[in-house]
Amino acid sequence: MQKKGRISVRGIVQGVGFRPFVYARACEFGISGSVKNLGSEVEIYARGERFADFLAAVSRGPPMSRIDSVNVTKTDAGIPDGFVILTSGTGSFSGMIPPDIAICDDCIADIFTPGGRYESYWATSCVNCGPRYSIIREIPYDRERTSMDEFPPCPACAGEYGDPHSRRHHAQTIACRTCGPGLRLMDRVGNDIPGVDPVREAAALLDAGKILAIRGVGGFHLGCIEESSGELKSRLGRIEQPFAVMVRPGFVDQIALVSREERELLESPVHPIVVLEKRDHASHSTISNLHTIGCMLPYTGLHHLLFSHLVHPLLIMTSANMPGYPMITDTEVALTKLAKDADYFLVHNRIIQNRVDDSVVRDGYILRFSRGIAPKRTAIDLGPHCILGVGPELNANATIYKGGFAITSPHVGNVRNPATLAYLQETVAKLQRLLGAQYDAVAHDLHPQFLSTRFAKEIAEERGIGLVPVQH
Repeated sequence: MQKKGRISVRGIVQGVGFRPFVYARACEFGISGSVKNLGSEVEIYARGERFADFLAAVSRGPPMSRIDSVNVTKTDAGIPDGFVILTSGTGSFSGMIPPDIAICDDCIADIFTPGGRYESYWATSCVNCGPRYSIIREIPYDRERTSMDEFPPCPACAGEYGDPHSRRHHAQTIACRTCGPGLRLMDRVGNDIPGVDPVREAAALLDAGKILAIRGVGGFHLGCIEESSGELKSRLGRIEQPFAVMVRPGFVDQIALVSREERELLESPVHPIVVLEKRDHASHSTISNLHTIGCMLPYTGLHHLLFSHLVHPLLIMTSANMPGYPMITDTEVALTKLAKDADYFLVHNRIIQNRVDDSVVRDGYILRFSRGIAPKRTAIDLGPHCILGVGPELNANATIYKGGFAITSPHVGNVRNPATLAYLQETVAKLQRLLGAQYDAVAHDLHPQFLSTRFAKEIAEERGIGLVPVQH
């Protein structure tokens, strides 16, 4: 029976707690060795009497991982006693960083534990939850390659990061109010509101009927209570547009009919907007004049803290951008573009590296493919070539096919204007860099005048590669 070897695990093994998971299993089964990130691969050297049990556990991986292959080879390398997590290296890029993950129940409990280190801290997260794609710059996924690198961990956070018995062991987003990103509440011209708890005061302003621009995981929302929804529609010039709402946990059943499948979606790590049938089709008409209403549950610590102070049970939470345009992510841009729409701004100082809108699901079908779902990695055999697909004109996403997998970007928007075209170009460039993609062909919509088609032709001409027109 084998008692020693090199184990190579490929797949989505970045940002899912794979290394601390391996470390914990090594401790459980008395295994000596090491684990190291290599791009889309985790390399493990292991030695011990229960090698087979360890291998079986590692092959399953933590819940958010997706295992493509596990290869075991013999090794003559000396493996000293003990188990260590080594500094990341570079290797294959066939996998992908996972989407942003809704805050887990354990972290919610930490936020509301009196006297705890994370009490009332808006950016609380652990190895099982928190931002991923929205903060990543490069892979392998380590703090220094994310927008968390501007916030060096304090001694207490560093202690948890290095503690194999903590669920924040090697959690790249670990932070607390001592060392992590902070919050500010500002008026519409950017002046700080002094002497207040930003979250508590923001909740009071919302309850009073004010409209707030709220900087979240992947961009800005405009938020208000139901009684202010008409005013928000008037300011935005979208009188007939239905709004999505964020609902206090436990309240959604009072306004909508929720099936078992829909509840599972609402409470899943995705926490998407789910389009639900209203209990009373005529109710909440200022939010939606349809018989349906789009609902989501709070998915960050900030949202849960807001609702802990709010009197009202729901908030309109609509993306702070024109339909089809990219999400606004930068605070200075928001102050300029949203000054007439928002009365106040609740913002944080963590860079949003990659904008991400809320995903939308209806009757089991994905209507907007974004936060919590994308980037999406799908196994499919399209041959040996690397292919870029730039999408159609409306509700566009970009996809890169490489090595048996198609990786689809979050929602880009309607590529009808320079801003959204620039976002499509930016998204493609980032995915290409993260995947190490070298295109052999570019697929595009058959319509010759679409901006996405022109973009595809520019890439093909620049790189001397083929074009594949597709009728959508």
